[in-house]
Amino acid sequence: MFRKLLALSFVIVALHVVAVLTLGTSPAGSLIGNLLQIASSGLAVAVVFGASQRATGLSRRFWLLVGFGLAVWGIANVGWMYYEIALHREPPTGSMVRVLFGTQVIAWALAVLLNQDKESSTLDLESVLDFIQVTIVFFLIYLGFYYLPSLHQDAHTAYLREVWMQIAERFVLVLLAVVQAKRARSSQIRKLYRGFAVYLLGYTLCASVADYIQTLRQMPTGTWYDLGWSIPLLGAALWAANWQPTPVTQGAQRLRQRKVGELLLDNATLAVAPLIVLLQVAQLGTEWQAVRFTLLGVSILCYAARLGLTQYRQNKTEDTLQRHNRAMDSAVNGIAIVDAKGQHTYANAAFARMLGHESAESIVGRPWQDVYAPQDVEQVEKEIRESLRKTGKWYGPMNIHRRDGSALPVEMAITSLPDGGVVCVSRDMTAKRDAENARAQAEAKYKMLVEQVAAISYIAELGIHGEWLYVSPQVETMFGFSTEEWLGDSKAWTQHVHPEDHKIVEAAEAASQRGERFQAEYRVVRKDGRVIWVSDTAVVVEGSDAHPLMEGIIVDITERKQLETQLQQARRMEAIGRLAGGIAHDFNNLLTIIKGYTELALNRPKISPELQADVERIEDASERASTLVRQLLAFSRRQVLQPKLLDLNSIVMGLDKLLRRLMDEAIQMSTVPGKNIGTIKADPGQMEQVIMNLVVNARDAMPNGGRLTVETANVELDAAYASDHATVKPGQYVMLAVSDTGTGMSPETVAHIFEPFYTTKESGRGTGLGLSTVYGIVKQSGGYVWVYSEVGRGSSFKVYLPRVEEAAEALGTVKVASGKEKGSETILLVEDEAQVRELVRMTLSEKGYTVLVASSPEDAESVCAKHGTEIHLLLTDLIMPGATGRELAKRLTARHPKMRVLYMSGYTFGITTQTGMPSGLLEDGVAFLQKPFTPSALGEKVREALDRTLATTES
Repeated sequence: MFRKLLALSFVIVALHVVAVLTLGTSPAGSLIGNLLQIASSGLAVAVVFGASQRATGLSRRFWLLVGFGLAVWGIANVGWMYYEIALHREPPTGSMVRVLFGTQVIAWALAVLLNQDKESSTLDLESVLDFIQVTIVFFLIYLGFYYLPSLHQDAHTAYLREVWMQIAERFVLVLLAVVQAKRARSSQIRKLYRGFAVYLLGYTLCASVADYIQTLRQMPTGTWYDLGWSIPLLGAALWAANWQPTPVTQGAQRLRQRKVGELLLDNATLAVAPLIVLLQVAQLGTEWQAVRFTLLGVSILCYAARLGLTQYRQNKTEDTLQRHNRAMDSAVNGIAIVDAKGQHTYANAAFARMLGHESAESIVGRPWQDVYAPQDVEQVEKEIRESLRKTGKWYGPMNIHRRDGSALPVEMAITSLPDGGVVCVSRDMTAKRDAENARAQAEAKYKMLVEQVAAISYIAELGIHGEWLYVSPQVETMFGFSTEEWLGDSKAWTQHVHPEDHKIVEAAEAASQRGERFQAEYRVVRKDGRVIWVSDTAVVVEGSDAHPLMEGIIVDITERKQLETQLQQARRMEAIGRLAGGIAHDFNNLLTIIKGYTELALNRPKISPELQADVERIEDASERASTLVRQLLAFSRRQVLQPKLLDLNSIVMGLDKLLRRLMDEAIQMSTVPGKNIGTIKADPGQMEQVIMNLVVNARDAMPNGGRLTVETANVELDAAYASDHATVKPGQYVMLAVSDTGTGMSPETVAHIFEPFYTTKESGRGTGLGLSTVYGIVKQSGGYVWVYSEVGRGSSFKVYLPRVEEAAEALGTVKVASGKEKGSETILLVEDEAQVRELVRMTLSEKGYTVLVASSPEDAESVCAKHGTEIHLLLTDLIMPGATGRELAKRLTARHPKMRVLYMSGYTFGITTQTGMPSGLLEDGVAFLQKPFTPSALGEKVREALDRTLATTES
């Protein structure tokens, strides 16, 4: 921009030269000369106001006032051109044009007299008062030194007096500008006033020459002397265009300290204007009395207001300084100020305590070399000086030694001051360093804890595809991936989630997006392909730049899920068992009726062969139904067991030959009995059923042949095993294991394998009750059964039965029915089912017994009380409304001690009497008839009960 402006200035000067050489002082030449001067003034005003926009603080006010003065000159020159071109004469004495030419210096005088201690960019009230004061002074100068004398002088003398007055004013401004440059406390202001002084001197010389020539001979515009005005105006434009505000750094900014003389001069300056006004108004005549007293009063008021404002500002500054001093004195951080000579001018109590001094007074006035230990500054002095030179500040940690020799860690900030000194702010880092050490130790302990706990800790971004920022080393143990492998592909971490569980993870992620806790249980496919269950819990926390993150922990819950599955399966089996038992109870009553009347029908004389064949088919179907019901009762643990002290090896070996006959030629069967196995208490017949069912199931699982192994052993199930198997109690057991190398089962099949009527065999092969029967017998015997199977690798069923300390009993031979079923004793029959009651009454009556019938326990007691003769046998159902058969027997035998008891039921509830015995285990000495039964079985059981000794029955 400067080069363009310089070229434009040369063009304006060249136009001046051309106009002088061609047109001279003709009206056209005068017009062009005036227009070029006005253009020069307008250009200068525009550039100067542009400089004010770039400036700040005092510089902006300075350029505004200079530009205002140039604008006043331009306006005045427009009036001069009007008089010269239109009226063909110069402006008369006292005209507004001449007043404006005189007013120009007022703005420049204000620019010279600006208060350098104020950095405000706007004109405040003090500046306005100064403007009024200076205006009054210049008005009185104009009035006293020019206007009034000109009234008594000719025009030439008056003009000559005006010129000399303006020259004197300009030289005074030059001197004032030099004084202000000398007094300037910053290099930027000093440079500004020096430039103004040079410009004013050039302007004064050029204008003075032009004015002086004008006093010698009157010449219109259009001569070479017009350049005496245009060149200074263009010079002002070039000066303003070349000026740039200096970026003041802390290191470069240095304010010179004001001396006493300067302070006295500032205060005296306030009183100069009223004194000048007083001297001038004293010389005015009485006809100017109103003017002089008015101006004097206004000047005194301005002086008083200016003095009051200055005093107020000083008081405010003092209050601020006092507050700052009190704040620094009470500050926790140590604060010290060192002047340009290196001496401490200020130190607060905290700084004194840091250095081990009793008070701050013992530091103030001493050089910094005497205060700091040499070893403290040797390491950082060069670095500090270089940083202060470049940026004006330094910050860093260092150790300072107290007077007693102890070291103190501090953080120190050193900042350059405008007067060349520095301010030092020190912060005691002892507490911070201790806290950092404690935090580092806590973080180390936390990291050690995180990396040792059996869980994955992680930090990740929100979202299903958020990046994982941290994962603990346990990811390798739990998932099989190294930390680097997992973090390297962490945005696609859901590829390791089981496909069926993606929606669970997505729902949890959606909750975390709302700021809620992330909580999900899902399956993860490990690197080796194994599937595990995990519990993932995370909370949303604020990260850097308010970027939310998730901090969470992943725990392997595979074992817990397995236990939950086992418990759910156990509950499901228990519920199915209750249902099956209830059905079997009612069904046994129906089968008793069917089987009873079927046998009676077959025993009738003269039955036709066709009818006999039909009845036999009914009998065969009822027998199959009875077997089905027994299996249901076995599963539901509601069948009647007659436990004995058994050697399991003897049961297994006794069935070995029979079982081998069931095997195909492609199946290799081996029996491995354990040595010295313990005794178990179980029903021998039911144990044979368990072994038979397991072996047959294993055979059917090997259609193409394989190996089948039956083995026994003593085992101890400890707490660890019990923790993995929810229903198991730790203790000593005898194990029966049946293993095969067949097709195996999937986890889904294993989960349902013991449920009744569940089968994987084709239609027509099996009822689906074989394994459920095994389950029920083992559970009713106080044991456990578990299956281990994999598809294509076979299965292993393991039965655990509690071991007892007693020796095994020798198994007796089965008694053969004597065939004697008739009798003459009295029997009390109690049965709530009418058809069963009638069948039993009719059967026993045909065999010669006297039968007393009752449909309920209350009815039975009433019948017993009314009957006078002895009742030899109480035949009662166990499950009846109101009271059980056991309770009825207890009440009746208490009144009739010689009465024998035979229980009948299709359900085992209430058979046991000893506390702690499982339901269905028949107590020694208790006679029991299992429904469904035939009339012949009924006769045999009744006869057997009546023939027992009374002592055995009562036991």
